[in-house]
Formats: sequence, structure tokens, C-alpha cells
Amino acid sequence: MEQEALAVVAQTAAKKVAFWKYTWRYVVYSMIAGAFCSIGMAFAYSVGAQYYFTPSLKELYRLGIGIAFALSFTLIVFAGCELFTSNVFVMTIGLLCRSIKIREAVGLLILCYTANLVGASLMALVFAMTGLLNGAVGELLLTSTVGKMEIPFTQAFFRGVMCNILICLGYWAMSKTKSDAAKLIIILWVIAGFVTPGYEHSIANAGVFTMAFFVPLTNPGLVVSGIWGNLIPVTLGNLAGGALFVALPYWISNRKYY
Repeated sequence: MEQEALAVVAQTAAKKVAFWKYTWRYVVYSMIAGAFCSIGMAFAYSVGAQYYFTPSLKELYRLGIGIAFALSFTLIVFAGCELFTSNVFVMTIGLLCRSIKIREAVGLLILCYTANLVGASLMALVFAMTGLLNGAVGELLLTSTVGKMEIPFTQAFFRGVMCNILICLGYWAMSKTKSDAAKLIIILWVIAGFVTPGYEHSIANAGVFTMAFFVPLTNPGLVVSGIWGNLIPVTLGNLAGGALFVALPYWISNRKYY
């Protein structure tokens, strides 16, 4: 039933690979996506701090962060750029439908991921330079970041899985509608749906970690090794979530058409 929609995604994969071959253009386009993630995180933690430090509203702070973080994906979808997590779904469909080769998919994902991290870190640094990491926002960032670094490997992996299941389902749903209003609703539900429970997004985390290191407060739990202790399992989970739990099931259910 979804063969036509899958064919469109497979064609999109081929177009992305063609663009990826213009390496520096693709790097810049991917850095923009990382920057958008950090812009959204700066907004999200600014909103979340208002909830977190108000006793009667503290339990709602994650929901506030989730709704505010939808800014990132609104910019990504409507302004245009290349995001690693949604590309996992697109590249997997392209591979399964044979519109691209495995070396092309792997090469694109590695370059996209690296450029996303750089873009997220640079924009986080720009935000840190505004001096707005003082007070409640900085304190919440430190608390959240140290908490992320303390998540056990297996839990971080599956939180990454759950995160990218939702993101890729959001991409899949948006690819099937031309309504901008519908896309905005999908974005809001998907982002709130993965942020509020505490799922983990590798690119957004890169921006959060960078901002945390510039907070003018100290916390002994904030260590560089903790960054990779989070990013490695979360990235692997993001890969598995998009490829194995979204792309593969939809392809299997329509495999007779390919």
C-alpha cells in the first residue's frame, strides 16, 4: 500500500547522494541542520528553566522543552538542510530499494553526522557568547547535561532508538502530505513525543554539551569523556531506530513491489 511513497523516498535518497558528491556544499548544508538544533535547544532550555525552577510547574518542564525544541525541526523542514537522524531512514530506504549503493549511503551519513556535530557545536558556542547562560538557564543545562552523561550505555542506546523512531516516522508522515499546517502539527507532536519522555538525539546533545561547558558554574560531573559516553550509544541507537524499526518494516511490507 505504501509502494509509491517508498519510491519517492528512494528517489530522494538518490538526489541526496548526487548532492553529497559536491562535498563542501553538502558540508555547509549539513552544518546548518546542526546549527538549527542548537538554536532550538537554546530556546528550549530558556523555556524549560522557567518551569524547572517554579515548584508548581517543575513536572511540566520537559513538556515545555519538547514544545519549544520543535523550533529546530520547523527550521530544518521549512528552511531546508541535511539532518543525520532523518537521513538514516532515507538512506536505508534508498539501499533497500536499490536506488543508491551502500558506500554512498555510508559516506553520506558519516559526512552528514560530522558536519551536524560541527554546526551544532559552533552555534552553541555563539549562544554561549551572548552571556545568556547565567542563572537558571545555565543551572538547568548543567543539571541536564550531567544527567545525560550518567545514563548507562544500554539505556542511552534505547533512548536513541526511541528518539529516531519518532523522528523518522515524522519524516515519513510529512513526506505524504503537502499541507504546511499538517507538517507543523506533525513536527510538534513528534518533537514533544521524544523530548518529554527523555529520549536522546545525538545532534541536539552535541549542542547541549557544548553550551554546558561554557556555563559560568562548576560541576564535577561535567567531563569531556562523558560526552562520548553519551554520544556513542545514542548515535548507534539513532541508527538502529531509523533503519531497523522504521525503514525496514515499511520496506518488508511492500517488498514484493521491488
